[in-house]
Amino acid sequence: MGDEQRDAASRRPTMRDVARAAGVSSTAVSFVLNDREGARIAPETRARILAAAERLGFRPNLTARQLRLQQTQSIGMLTDGIASSPFAGQIIRAVQDAAWESGRLVLLVNTDGHTDVGRSAVRELLDRRVDGLIFASTVTRELAPLPELAAVPSVLINCFPAADGPQLPAVYPAEHAGGGLAAQRLIDAGHREIVYLAGDGDWPALQRTAAFRERMQDARLPVDAGAVVPGPYTIDSGYERARSILQRPDRPTALLCGNDRIALGALLAAQALGLTVPEDLSLVGYDDQEELAGSVHPRLTTVSLPFYELGRQGAETLLSVIAGEPVAARREVVGELVERDSVAAPRHP
Repeated sequence: MGDEQRDAASRRPTMRDVARAAGVSSTAVSFVLNDREGARIAPETRARILAAAERLGFRPNLTARQLRLQQTQSIGMLTDGIASSPFAGQIIRAVQDAAWESGRLVLLVNTDGHTDVGRSAVRELLDRRVDGLIFASTVTRELAPLPELAAVPSVLINCFPAADGPQLPAVYPAEHAGGGLAAQRLIDAGHREIVYLAGDGDWPALQRTAAFRERMQDARLPVDAGAVVPGPYTIDSGYERARSILQRPDRPTALLCGNDRIALGALLAAQALGLTVPEDLSLVGYDDQEELAGSVHPRLTTVSLPFYELGRQGAETLLSVIAGEPVAARREVVGELVERDSVAAPRHP
């Protein structure tokens, strides 16, 4: 092996090496490997260049490409806890998938809800000249985005901006529509006495409760003072509320639950009282929580929170903003009714 060959083997291959191996000019190699439009390169020449690049293990100079495009091909992502959440982590997976498909990497920072950490993280990501930023919330809510997010294209996922803050594009669940799906499933099964074990007053609970009331009124069913019983999103709370309600002489034939944990508590309460689900009592949950809704007996009918789709649409929205394309200010993503085994027609319609 000559000195020139040894030098080429010991260093990173360049476009000049590819040109020499393919028997073409460096300009032709640049046109092909940078995928420049308008270059008139014969198909057989293009194939020869690509084959030479593959054989030599050529990798493009990303720094030069970034300088030319004025982009670092990276996205910064901030979360307030999703990185440690077992099922909302699907948002991160979807963002990574969409970014990878576009040739970008994701730089992730979990702030654990600390504003000072969030501000420092944004500064660090901006110093690394990310092409855009995503903030993803653990809980669907209204928030005041960090003003620093306005410095680059930014998108919110699973939350939406307050009226007095930066109006960033937002992608979040259609909670009202999802609540309507859950309530309608019980109404369609023939239930007339339905009690809603709601969440504890956060934005999703308010939206789902409003949908429950509307669907009941549309069906001309009564919604009295005891038809909605709010409380924490916990198994214990579901158990205590359901046990109290199910011991009434006029107990309902169905319980609509603010999430799957509440529904599990209600299921345990029904079983403790000697009731069977769905024969004596129908249950509908919410979230389609991994390793819960489909694992209990009977398996829970529920409404999914579309976390993966939230992440994908959020990332695609950001990529559109980076490209200078118009996007919707807000986009709601509807979950799906997941039919399982916890709903049946009432025994006494």
